[in-house]
Amino acid sequence: MRKIVSVGLIFVMTLAAASSTLVAQSGGTLTGVARGNHLQSIASVNVQLRNVNTGAVVGTTTTTEAGIFTFPGLPAGNYIAEVIDAAGKVAGVGAPVSVPAGGNATTSVIALAFGATTAASTATGFSFLGMGPVTSMTVLGAAAAASVTAVVATRPDASPSR
Repeated sequence: MRKIVSVGLIFVMTLAAASSTLVAQSGGTLTGVARGNHLQSIASVNVQLRNVNTGAVVGTTTTTEAGIFTFPGLPAGNYIAEVIDAAGKVAGVGAPVSVPAGGNATTSVIALAFGATTAASTATGFSFLGMGPVTSMTVLGAAAAASVTAVVATRPDASPSR
């Protein structure tokens, strides 16, 4: 009787260890919401997921009526969700998010071009190096901030008292 119980207990423990290993090796899930310029949910827009380390697009999906998107079965890594407009250009980018192995992560993407009600916002707008207007302004703003910081940091007499 003890042998049967011992064999049964060993079998159950082996099965439990194997199932926990499978759960750890299964992919993680990234869930998020796409929002427009007034932070309203955006329904039926395309969202792509990009691996931060490789730059490769690892998946695409469409948001639900509530603006929710899900990317299941992801390997552990760092990702960025991007809202894509009808022309195939990036209209909004979320913050980088880390997806653990077998775990869940959430993110939010703000696409300023969606939900605008003025005629100016529906025009093509400014484009720098083929990027969309939102991305172009973000890149130029970051470049301007970096150059101002560099000028102030490199001038030995930057103090107004000198």
